[in-house]
Amino acid sequence: MKLKFTTKLSYGIGGIADNTMYTLAGTYLLLFMTTVAGVSPAVAGTISALGSIWEAMCAPVIGYKSDNAVTRYGRRKPFLMAGSVPAAIVTSLLFTAIDASPTFKIIYYAIMVLAFWTCFSSFFVPYMAWGSDLTDDYNERTVLRSFSYIFNQVGMCIGMVLPTIIVDYCMNLGKTTQQAWQTVGIIAGASAAAALLICTLTIKLDDKKDFVKPEKREHESIFKILPAMFVQYVDLLKIKSVRVIILASITYLIANITFSSDRVFYMTFNLGMDEKAISSVMLIITLAGVCSVPFITRMAVKFEKKQVFMFGIGASGVLMMVSRFVGVESYGALVAVCLFYAFANACYWQLMPSMLYDVCEVEELVSGKKRSGAVISLQALSESLSIAGGVQMLGIILELSGFNSEAAVQPELALTWVENAFCFIPGAAMLAVAVITSRYPVTKEVFIKVTDALARRKAGEKIDLDEFRDII
Repeated sequence: MKLKFTTKLSYGIGGIADNTMYTLAGTYLLLFMTTVAGVSPAVAGTISALGSIWEAMCAPVIGYKSDNAVTRYGRRKPFLMAGSVPAAIVTSLLFTAIDASPTFKIIYYAIMVLAFWTCFSSFFVPYMAWGSDLTDDYNERTVLRSFSYIFNQVGMCIGMVLPTIIVDYCMNLGKTTQQAWQTVGIIAGASAAAALLICTLTIKLDDKKDFVKPEKREHESIFKILPAMFVQYVDLLKIKSVRVIILASITYLIANITFSSDRVFYMTFNLGMDEKAISSVMLIITLAGVCSVPFITRMAVKFEKKQVFMFGIGASGVLMMVSRFVGVESYGALVAVCLFYAFANACYWQLMPSMLYDVCEVEELVSGKKRSGAVISLQALSESLSIAGGVQMLGIILELSGFNSEAAVQPELALTWVENAFCFIPGAAMLAVAVITSRYPVTKEVFIKVTDALARRKAGEKIDLDEFRDII
């Protein structure tokens, strides 16, 4: 189904919200808690990991609820609307430095991190699943994701580039570091809330495929939903296409969170860069991602999504690994590594959701029901666990290598491992992603075959699933 330009634009604007919050937390939360709020690296890493694990528990519930919601606004839209105001409030509170005892700080930030990721998952899973509902066209999904990715980069600019600019500006006005970071949280939260409201209020009901109401159900408690989702996940993971795409997603997200959380440490402590210089690099990453969109879209339409995805991430990973041995000691070398990452990141966030949408049709063929929310929430669960593992790993690396958040000059061992986490570790994980994706079986030809089978089934014909044993 072809979509109106206005629908693509409105859906894309929603991408500002998820990337603002995701990038802000992924890039600065560990740094904020250790260097501004005064929490030790290992404890800060544990708190961040706890939040990601909590999101992993929320995602199944939200996915299940959005698949089965019965409202006058369809299945997904109410979740985005409900998450808008909490996004503004919780983000500002998370980046507020409090003057309290170490124990109270741990409790406060643990609660705020849990609230932050609860808010995030409440709109992220329905937003992603909405893309699958809006169109079932193989190439149109890639185009839809290109709109979302472009606005993702606006969110990345707000969550990654703007914070250092705001901090520098506020401190030049005589504000404290704590006040500056609270301003960052307020602006980022308000931006996410505005994006969600614009997205939901400008997509009209007659533009939405998912306005067909599902069968009404009685209220189900979380104690019934979680076991039901567990059973669904077990069924989903029996499908080869799902297993491959989820494993590739987990591996990439470990690379992504490691690089994202470590890069400010690397630029600050290894290269001695100030806020303005760091902001310039962050802006380059954002612009590089936007500039990559037309090329990736054109290549994915002309060739297979899978091939473009494999090459983009795999080649970037190899170049990042090589950079570690060549050395990243100059501004130019730093920018080069960030460009490698930016291209891989563009490939992932533009093509991975589109590939996930295609898997939704495979799942429908197997189960007889379209459960986009279940598929997306499984990916969101894997994302949460990847973030938890990656952040916890980085926190442990910093702690064991002797990183001292109060010292201007770090031990040589700490600097070495900060550099490893900047180049080699994410690069190796990206290369692994390319290897895993080589086994992904859903090509355009296969997708057409699947959608044709679904159409024939709806017409009353019995479908032999043995025809699809290579993908299920």
